[in-house]
Amino acid sequence: MTTIVGIQGKGWGLIAADSLMVAGSQKFAATGMDKVIEKGEYVFAFAGDAIAGDIANFCWIPPKLPKVVNLDKFMMTDLLPSLRQAYTDYGYDPSPKKEDGMPNEDAGFDALICLRGKIYQIDNDFSWCRDDRGIYAVGSGGSYALGSLARATLSPTNTKLAVTEARKAIEISASFDINTGGKTKIITQRGKTDVSKRRKVQV
Repeated sequence: MTTIVGIQGKGWGLIAADSLMVAGSQKFAATGMDKVIEKGEYVFAFAGDAIAGDIANFCWIPPKLPKVVNLDKFMMTDLLPSLRQAYTDYGYDPSPKKEDGMPNEDAGFDALICLRGKIYQIDNDFSWCRDDRGIYAVGSGGSYALGSLARATLSPTNTKLAVTEARKAIEISASFDINTGGKTKIITQRGKTDVSKRRKVQV
């Protein structure tokens, strides 16, 4: 799988991900196959089924954000139904069942989506949540990364510190999780939609 982390600041959100791809027993490293993506007004990263992120990146047309909008309501009534429809259109079932009718725990996805500087954690049943603690981590190495972020001293206004701690969290995860590794890509999105105020960091 992967490790994806998010840090929520005051008027900004940061999402970071490792770059290791694993299929079966083989590792892949491919330039341009990023796990964290900036697409129009959105920044997102997917863990789990690779096809979930591929459809979101290459096929999904996200709904346009109105100038004035309740982001929580927009997430529920516009964004997630749009993503669900894209998966249906391209034949992907994020919640497949086993032969006995029980959920297949080895399939599906988790994601972090940032819009206008606000981070949402998405499950493969298309439910969403936010956390006032402002730290998120999903993927096979997510528990290690979340522990790292929980012990960090973060500032709601210091994006440089957030970048440092996000990088450190993924490095710690990679030292324990065999499905996490490679370079770390970090995208920080501010609440304003001015592209010039968005900062990308690749290490």
